[in-house]
Amino acid sequence: MNERWIAGRRGGAAGARGAFGVGDTGKQRLSALRRKRLVGGVGGGFTLLELIVVITIIGILGTLVAVKVGPIIIRTNRTKVAHDLRRIVEAAKLIQVSTGTLPGSLEELVNPKDQDGHELAGLEESPLDPWNHPYLYEVREGSPVAICLGRDARVGGDGEDADHEWPASRD
Repeated sequence: MNERWIAGRRGGAAGARGAFGVGDTGKQRLSALRRKRLVGGVGGGFTLLELIVVITIIGILGTLVAVKVGPIIIRTNRTKVAHDLRRIVEAAKLIQVSTGTLPGSLEELVNPKDQDGHELAGLEESPLDPWNHPYLYEVREGSPVAICLGRDARVGGDGEDADHEWPASRD
């Protein structure tokens, strides 16, 4: 009696056989549904809502990374400028110790040689600041001074556009 009641609920004789054939099991039905999805049937992709949620989450994560990384990049640029300026001044002082005179330009600091043609300690190449501008070098009151004009490569400015000197000016 129980089987007839179930067959009646499924829709008569076809219900007794099952929707997928005679004696089908739950696993067979699940397997058939999976095949239908793989072939491109209903439910084979993401809904618009799921895509919007994922894109929103990616956007929020990207914003958080940008907010955290931005100040680190600025600090890194300042550190590079300070290091490069010190290196330029130290190279000029090493050349002064070896030759008795300070170099007159930044080009004279790159691969310097003494009067006999022997290589001296100096710079291997002319350094560029983090914004790909050349540093400036001058001799003030008998001392070497290295200068970076900042991101805008113009005198003056604030933030990343600020000028940097080594040794710091006494003004």
